[in-house]
Amino acid sequence: MKEEMSTIGFPSEKIKVIYNGVDEKKYNPANVPTKTVREIRERYGVEEDGFMILFIGRLVPVKGVDKLVQSMAYVKSKFPKAKLSVIGLGDLEEHLKNLVHQFSLEKEVDLRYEFISEKERLEHYAACDVAVFPSLYEPFGIVALEAMSMEKPVVVGARGTSGFREIVVPNGENQCGYHVNPYDPADIAWGINSLLADRDGMKRLGKNGRKRVLENFTWNVIATKTLQVYQELLQPKR
Repeated sequence: MKEEMSTIGFPSEKIKVIYNGVDEKKYNPANVPTKTVREIRERYGVEEDGFMILFIGRLVPVKGVDKLVQSMAYVKSKFPKAKLSVIGLGDLEEHLKNLVHQFSLEKEVDLRYEFISEKERLEHYAACDVAVFPSLYEPFGIVALEAMSMEKPVVVGARGTSGFREIVVPNGENQCGYHVNPYDPADIAWGINSLLADRDGMKRLGKNGRKRVLENFTWNVIATKTLQVYQELLQPKR
């Protein structure tokens, strides 16, 4: 957003960026019982050796969920036991249903058109293997933080204005997910398939994600940075 504001004339030196945050004590996989995880996976038909891919959010074009549904045509060719669970409400409900039929994805995609509580959202993060958020435009993207705090690797849209680009580390020893072109279902599938191909790697990236949250995105960290900005502003002008 700082980049975007700068391009329309705001002086970048006057903009201070303070990220959003999550409650790392609440968003902790240790809080969700194994029995609950198993029940949720069974609910969506995920086999013991299968994979659960999760999208939670508004079902509107800017969130890229239609491209995600289309990407499952590529995913199922490599991972036939992978299931995508889409949870949310929005204008694309009928369109998504048509896409599932068009690409013969009835067995691979579960469309759940409802708003779920935070408790249930936490449980779904705990139950999934991968969380995917292929937004076309995203000022920040707190859902990625929530999934990362729950030790889940993420695949995120990272083209144009996307806070995900700064949240999610896409390579190196601190990698916690993949950046993809949210306009391209094949590229979204590449990110998903890259994770599903390595179960141990998924766990490692999930651990990295929570570590990144603890170091950079807790409310204590955010509060400290906010106070620093106020302290700078209160310093006498030389």
